[in-house]
Amino acid sequence: MSFPVLPRSAWPALLLSLCACSPPQNIHALNFRPGPAGGTIDPVRLLLDQTVPADRLLSVPEAVRRAPDGSVIVVCNASAKSLSWGVCSHISRKFSAGTVTDSPGFFDGGVKNRPESSLYRRHAVIVLDVGVTPERLPRLRAGAERLKGTPYLVGGTDDALDCTTYQNALQKAAGLPDVTSINPAWHIWLPQDALSGPAMHSGGQVLWVGMEGVN
Repeated sequence: MSFPVLPRSAWPALLLSLCACSPPQNIHALNFRPGPAGGTIDPVRLLLDQTVPADRLLSVPEAVRRAPDGSVIVVCNASAKSLSWGVCSHISRKFSAGTVTDSPGFFDGGVKNRPESSLYRRHAVIVLDVGVTPERLPRLRAGAERLKGTPYLVGGTDDALDCTTYQNALQKAAGLPDVTSINPAWHIWLPQDALSGPAMHSGGQVLWVGMEGVN
């Protein structure tokens, strides 16, 4: 596999992508806390309020295990103090029991399926229903197989995909709206924007929130 030769102008964005693929969203720390059980979760307010119904707040491994096949998993850090690109730096997707599919980074070989346990040690995850029904799963999985090995590039191109543009490509394969739209301020696709993206506006919802330290 070979990686594309990048113009000099692309290197600043690439350097940001080596650790994560999301610039700042003006949220500098993340510490989800339980609220009354049985409530609904407003995805647009979730990172601002950081309150989750107690019956939806799980450990990170349990949230990932419960994620339905085809659901999107937004991956977040505890703090953005040393990470100028924000608290939610990655986006993945449940592929099948025990497996996720994503584009983890430039030095990680681009698009691949990997064990779901690769997400267990992250500070927090947010599991999103983005419209992938059992009937649509075969098309999504065929898209993942077709794109496997595609190299990583922040912002994506026709022959390279970052973590977010890969998930948009899988939505397209399944005949569904994109997970995110291009961010007007940063001119790239940001994982955090999945909480307010086209798929959520088309009936998507937050299923589970997982956080480090929750039993």
